[in-house]
This record gives sequence, structure tokens and C-alpha cells, in this order.
Amino acid sequence: MKRELQSRLELFRRSGELKSGRQFAEELKNDQSDLLFPGEGREAQTPFGRCYMRELKFPLEHRHGGRTLNGILSCCGSNLSLPARNSNLEKFDPCQALFLDIETTGLAGGTGTWAFLIGVGRVEQGSFLLRQYFLRRPAEERAILSHFASEAAAFPTLITFNGKLFDLPLIQTRQLLSGFRQTEPDLHLDLLHCSRLLWKNRLKSRSLRSLEASLLGLRRYDDIPGAEIPAVYFDYLRRGKADRLKAVFRHNVLDILSMVTLLERIALLGGGNCIEHPAEALALGRLCLSAGRTAEGLTYLKAAADADYASLSAEASLELARCLKREGSWPEAVSIWKRAVENECTDLSAHVELAKYYEHHRRDYLHALELTARALARSEKSRRRLPGGELSREALLHRLNRLKGKLQKAGHQVPG
Repeated sequence: MKRELQSRLELFRRSGELKSGRQFAEELKNDQSDLLFPGEGREAQTPFGRCYMRELKFPLEHRHGGRTLNGILSCCGSNLSLPARNSNLEKFDPCQALFLDIETTGLAGGTGTWAFLIGVGRVEQGSFLLRQYFLRRPAEERAILSHFASEAAAFPTLITFNGKLFDLPLIQTRQLLSGFRQTEPDLHLDLLHCSRLLWKNRLKSRSLRSLEASLLGLRRYDDIPGAEIPAVYFDYLRRGKADRLKAVFRHNVLDILSMVTLLERIALLGGGNCIEHPAEALALGRLCLSAGRTAEGLTYLKAAADADYASLSAEASLELARCLKREGSWPEAVSIWKRAVENECTDLSAHVELAKYYEHHRRDYLHALELTARALARSEKSRRRLPGGELSREALLHRLNRLKGKLQKAGHQVPG
């Protein structure tokens, strides 16, 4: 009797009429993922099993914040290479670029962190196609990584926001643990790096949310905080709760669309267009100088120095003076340093540069000594952290004593 019962149970299991708890839970999760986005989700077969993905198609005329997606088509490599500090971007083609943003089970990364949602976007036949790979259960990770790797390999350029430090290394770690070849794009444009260089002096924060609100005309409402996303996924994984997953998918979509419009904004600024603030002119000036484009750099720095922003104007003026000094334009540089000293600029470099000028070019040791003494006195009174190098207290004391020695050697009375 017992053997007959076991035989019948085994027959039911083979036929699928009787399911284990695990099989039932997996089918339930599959059903829930299908109910999340009816008509948008689909499965793809890979050599490592099935993977689930959601696909959205946006017309390039789609408005995201204050801009439309078709601005990406005007992004050229010559304008991006400056803010990215990468001359290889000269060959950038927006239609050959893949946008990437992931949602993970932890914000710190590491080998124990999964990328449970991998969002990618690209231009395709007059539209922007956005695909989201979703890890319904850990067993499907290899299938998702396989499908993603195949798609990423077709694009020479990868575009991310903080992806050089987080998104791509995390995916590469998961690929390594799964025994796959790691994704290595020919070009990787990280928009966070560009944003830090362009808007360091304009915005206190260069997070994507801050850039959206300040530059892209977009404010998110009811967006799920990034810190809550891992818990939402674990609720789905452990308890089958899928009610908040839609918010996570939406969060990922907004991140990718914002990268598209941010790319356009960076390209415009990199080409010298759409300069809305003197801080952007200062940033462009510095970038041009570092790229060897001195004439352009001087033009941008002069525009920033003439702006009606006291601290910014002073910073731009000193940057301009350093450049003029390198170019041998001493009268202009000295004029800027004198004005900074008269205006009691908090940056002591004007005092030191002027002291060096009087010491080495004019042999006016007394004037150089007075400027150095003033800089030393101001550094000792300052509550701010003292800078290093030639502006440090030790360097200023060394300069002061050296100048006193030169005055004594020349037979001049040294001030007390």
C-alpha cells in the first residue's frame, strides 16, 4: 500500500500535477512579474536559461523635464572630449552608445551585492529603446548577465552616471563570479565626472537629482529613495511582495532618461554654448587650459573674472593671472595680483606671487618682505585650514627669513 502511494505521488510530480513549495513559489513570482507590466514584459531564452525583461520605447520628441530626447542626436565627440578630458571621444556617435544604470541589493557594492535590475537604453530607428533586465530569482542571474553582455558588446561606447566606480565594476564582479568574460567597452563616458568638472563652482551637489532640478528642469515626485530599494527587492524575493517594485522600475527609467538629457547639456557646454553662469565659464577656462587650448581658456577666464560674483570673480582672476604668468604677460598678471591684495582677497597666493615678482624680477626685497609678512600674519589669524606648499606657514617663514638675509647682505635695515 505504501509503495503504491509513493508510486502514485511520483507519477503526479513527473506530470506536473503535484508541485513542490519551491516550484509553486517560483511560478507565483513569474506570474507576479508578468502582472507588473502587462504587454511590456517578456522572456528571452539564453544558453543559461530564461531571463525576464521589460521594454519601453520613447519617441525622440518625448519631453523629459525641460528638454526632449532628440537632443542626443546633436551630441558630437568634439564637444564631449573637453569636459570628459578624453580625446578618444572625438569619434563618439550617439547612435552607437549604450546608457546603463543598475539597481542593486546594496549601495556599497562588493561580491555579495546583486544587480537585480539592469537598465539599458539606446537610440534605435528614431526612438529611444529602454530595456530593463529583472532578476526574478537568483537562479536567473547567469541568463541575465549573458543577455546583457551580448547587447553591450554591440556598442563601442558606454554612458553611465558614476558607472566607472559603481555600476560597471559591480556587473564585472558578477560576471567574474559567474565565469563570464567581463564587459569592457571601448569608451566609457561617466557623466558624473563631467558634471563635477563643469559645475563644481556652481552647484553644492552634483548628484543626479540636483542636476535634474538645477539644469534639466525636472523635479521628481513620489520617487522612491535609493536607500529603500534593496529592502523592496528583498520583500519581493522572500515574501513575494511586488507592490513597490513598480516604483523601483520607474526610478530606473527616470535615471536613464535624465542621463540622455544631461548628455546633451554637457555637450552644449563643452562646445561653448548655453553658458548660464560665470562658474561654467571658469570651468571651461580651466578645461581648455589643461587641454592646451590657451587662447580659448583665457577668453573664458576673462569672462568669469569680469562677472559680478565677488568670490567667483576673485578665483577666476587668480586663475587668469597664473595663466598670464606662464605666458609671460607680467604686467597684466601683476595688475591682477595687486588688485587682489588691495581687496584683501582671502586667497594668499596673490601675496606670494606678487612677493616673488618683486624679489626675482624687480629685486625689490623690501616690498617682497612686506607682502610675505602680511601673508604670514593673515595665515596665523585665519581659522581656516592652512594650505600646504608655498602657502604653508613654514614656507612663508622660510621666504621671510630669506628676504631678511638678502636685505642685510645688501646693507639695508631689516624691519623689526
